[in-house]
Amino acid sequence: STLALDGESGEVLVSPTADDLARYQVRAGAIARDRGRDLEEAALPAITRDGVAIDLLANIGSPGEAAGAVSLGARGVGLFRTEFLFLERSRPPSEGEQAEAYGQVVAACAPHPVTIRLLDVGGDKPIPYLPLKGEANPFLGVRALRMADRRPDIFVTQLRACYRAALKGRVKVMAPMVADAGDVATFRRLVDRARAELVAEGQPIGDVDLGVMLEIPSAILVADTYTGELGFVSLGTNDLLQYTLAADRCNAALERYRDSLHPALLQLIRVAVQASDRAGIELSVCGEMAGDPEAALVLVGLGVRVLSMAPTSIAAVKRAIRLATTKDLERVATSSLADASADDVRVRLRRFVDGG
Repeated sequence: STLALDGESGEVLVSPTADDLARYQVRAGAIARDRGRDLEEAALPAITRDGVAIDLLANIGSPGEAAGAVSLGARGVGLFRTEFLFLERSRPPSEGEQAEAYGQVVAACAPHPVTIRLLDVGGDKPIPYLPLKGEANPFLGVRALRMADRRPDIFVTQLRACYRAALKGRVKVMAPMVADAGDVATFRRLVDRARAELVAEGQPIGDVDLGVMLEIPSAILVADTYTGELGFVSLGTNDLLQYTLAADRCNAALERYRDSLHPALLQLIRVAVQASDRAGIELSVCGEMAGDPEAALVLVGLGVRVLSMAPTSIAAVKRAIRLATTKDLERVATSSLADASADDVRVRLRRFVDGG
């Protein structure tokens, strides 16, 4: 039988009617036109009407995605998820294998930066060679950097590979699941060990900028105690929203707690921006929020100047930014902080976008 698949919505029709097929063909044509427009606009800068430049970067999960992201207008990679190298295998990837994979992305994005996130797994993703037991709530358990006490070698090898990949371009490395200055100290010890080993071995290495993900509220509240040790921070708004509202993002019954425009999250983001400004370091946002054109406008209004998102979202976010002024966005964002709900914020935003 004939199947009709909408790759964007996930809708599948079995034995579609002639009307169904006609509707799909119209939709496919519209998508093709939109993609053509996106490619035409890819080279345009993301600059507000009053001349403030916003860097739009890409989130990717494999080396093969890098070139396509650049063609869609990404000025580098703001989040390179490295888990693909570690899953579904009986032993960890070698340093050489990792250096090759990271180097491919760095070369494809040069001269723009590539931000490599260290391994971010826990009990929710069993890996045979890691001593992770099943946990009642793996998102609050031993995951990501919290594994360093048990398997520092995993992270040291990964960091060594990052230093080698940095010979091909600009590399930034960030640690996930950081809660406080103690976690930052752990990260720095791993970095120092990896670099010292390579230097002692006489291996050529490049420069690496160090940062952490802000995805736990405590990390934002005490940011002043460690940001002086770093070159940048990146807001992981997916987990930050989950931890702020105590709502498992995989639980369908908690749908109303998933909107990243919740005022509580916006207030935390403002605190993070202020902390990064005091430290004089870059702050980016790499969660799904950055790829939502409405949410992106609020982020710019809150002072964020670097957004990283799915490559296919770049064009729409860029168009939204080019139509606004930072003065207007600051006014809307400030007002949104006092709203009672994400719905209220969205109503405010749509009124603004519509010229109300």
